[in-house]
Amino acid sequence: MCPTSGVALKAREFLFHAEELAMKALPPGFPAPERKVMWTILQLHYGDPRIHFELQPQPARGVVELGLHFEGPAEVNDRWAALVAARAGEVMAALGEGWELEEWTPSWRRLHRTWPFGELTAELAEAVGAQLALALQALRPLVEEGLAAIDMPAVHAPAPQSRSGEHWRRSRDRSRR
Repeated sequence: MCPTSGVALKAREFLFHAEELAMKALPPGFPAPERKVMWTILQLHYGDPRIHFELQPQPARGVVELGLHFEGPAEVNDRWAALVAARAGEVMAALGEGWELEEWTPSWRRLHRTWPFGELTAELAEAVGAQLALALQALRPLVEEGLAAIDMPAVHAPAPQSRSGEHWRRSRDRSRR
């Protein structure tokens, strides 16, 4: 889908257009990240979803946010932030202006940048998509280094779901025989 230039996009249209442009801008053979979409939030990761690139247009606030998020336990996130800080010169040189490393919540950290907007447009999606492609290329080696060096605690599997729904389906299926 190629939105018409100058036409306002809905947040989800913007998100998918920026993602499509970013993926097309990656060099041939560049490893595709794993992908998760939650309405108007796109998360891309390389092995651990707690360490992910996130793109989110926020119409209510009038900003688009793009970042590398560290959403594990606070002490682990601090190690990730220290890794980024130790390479700040090369990271910022590769990414360009507007990026900052911040303590986002009491436990989460992020390296991110924002774009203010009045309307979400195809032109803004082009700029954001180009920055997403750049961030993936510039930061993927750092992410791989961190995944190899920083001990991430295991993610606990969710508790099994109630079996009552399964029982209902089995009962219903038997009644159809």
